[in-house]
Amino acid sequence: MSDNILEVQNVKKRFGGVVALDGVTMSVKRGSMTALIGPNGSGKTTLFNVIAGVYKPDSGKVFFDGKDITGLPPEKIYHLGLVRTFQVPRMFKGMTVFENVMTAARNNPGERYTKSLLKRLWKSVEMKVAEKAVDTLELLKILHVARNPSGAISGGQMKLVELARGLMSDPKMLMLDEPAAGVNPTLAHEIFKFLVNLKTEKGMSMLIIEHRLDILFDYVDYVYVMHRGKIVAEGTPEEIMNNKVVVDIYLGEA
Repeated sequence: MSDNILEVQNVKKRFGGVVALDGVTMSVKRGSMTALIGPNGSGKTTLFNVIAGVYKPDSGKVFFDGKDITGLPPEKIYHLGLVRTFQVPRMFKGMTVFENVMTAARNNPGERYTKSLLKRLWKSVEMKVAEKAVDTLELLKILHVARNPSGAISGGQMKLVELARGLMSDPKMLMLDEPAAGVNPTLAHEIFKFLVNLKTEKGMSMLIIEHRLDILFDYVDYVYVMHRGKIVAEGTPEEIMNNKVVVDIYLGEA
């Protein structure tokens, strides 16, 4: 078994005349928290979308847990255990927080018309899903808003609901797109401390896009820096903070 749970090899993606990804190669070690940073427009979200199957790369390969997932549709990648969250939480507005979290459970027989007719089987699984949703919401300290309409909670709570939905599928790896965006510093640190616990206690692997470097660098193990569609630097948080190329990029001198 490879030490890397995710491997991206020389991935390229173009949109018309714009080169969004220009030969990106990177990896995520099993059980690590790896960061992907860079200025707006550097290609971070495009890379996330290629890994998650939203976009098919023009060339290059993506491997997850030893399997070639290049160009697979998002639902198949999700079922392999690679789950992503979004920068802007996407709530089902007509549902409560609790119902939103329950929708993310994997392989619910109620999703299939024929199996949903078997009431005993469906009810048993639905009860287990409900119990897991309660446990997940309690773990994230938002059980008290479980019955609230999903559109009637704070932005920080929406971020936690998005994370709860990701955890409902028992992922092998989480890809988190700005989990601390728009939340106060105290909650941001709480989110990252929770992520560290997931890594430590469950061995979960993570790839995280985040612009709040002052918070991010306190928690991650390794950092990749993107600029103009390329990986321009990599290393520990300390190495990245002292990298002149990275400093120049963020100061607008590159």
